[in-house]
Amino acid sequence: MRRVYVVSTAVRTAEPLASRSERSESAHTRLNDVGLLGTRKSSLRQRGIARRDKLLQAAETLLESREMDEISLGDVALQAKVPKGSAYHFYLNIVDVYASLVARYDKELQAMMTAPLRGPVGAWPEVVEILLDRAAEFYLRKPSARQLLVGPKTLPELKMRDRQNDVVIGRIFEDQVAGFFALPAVPKRSEVFFRSVEIADLMFCLSMLRHGVITQEMTQEAKRGSVAYLGSYFPAKLPRKKRS
Repeated sequence: MRRVYVVSTAVRTAEPLASRSERSESAHTRLNDVGLLGTRKSSLRQRGIARRDKLLQAAETLLESREMDEISLGDVALQAKVPKGSAYHFYLNIVDVYASLVARYDKELQAMMTAPLRGPVGAWPEVVEILLDRAAEFYLRKPSARQLLVGPKTLPELKMRDRQNDVVIGRIFEDQVAGFFALPAVPKRSEVFFRSVEIADLMFCLSMLRHGVITQEMTQEAKRGSVAYLGSYFPAKLPRKKRS
């Protein structure tokens, strides 16, 4: 009985050592599997981003030569050389594609507006005019943005999305003017700048409706309307700030 007891004890002490080794190897394998899974997911994510970008670029290309209501998601997939089923995985319909483009254009326009102003600025209306020239230049370079943002066929949901961006653009106008001049404290000042942006936007829309492009004449009208509206709140001459 004593020998059996000793052998049994030896077996018992050996089993946990083997078990620990197996568990360690198993945990190592699981960690490797998790690492491979993470790498695979990252690769799939990158492929997804690349395909989404290809679809947006394809839509942008099509909008340069065709009307927005003539383009389907299938057309975009064909132009992008992406399987149609894959296109529907990323976007529900063509409006969804357009909404993504609008979001992209909104960011690009914001970047243009926030860029520092170069050269001397004599009065605050000049700041507004420079910014509106930038907007006109942006639309001149991007036919697709003209269609989606200020074109006569743009969809209400896209225009509503762009209205939210105009609130941001209005604040940028306010900040750019305030960078040079001491603005008086008027009620809802940011709202005033937003409305001035909407006035300019209307002139761009009218130009697109009548001419299919934003003309120099209508750009001047956009400046005139926006400055005149702001001029009903701010005097023509504002105290200049000392710039560091």
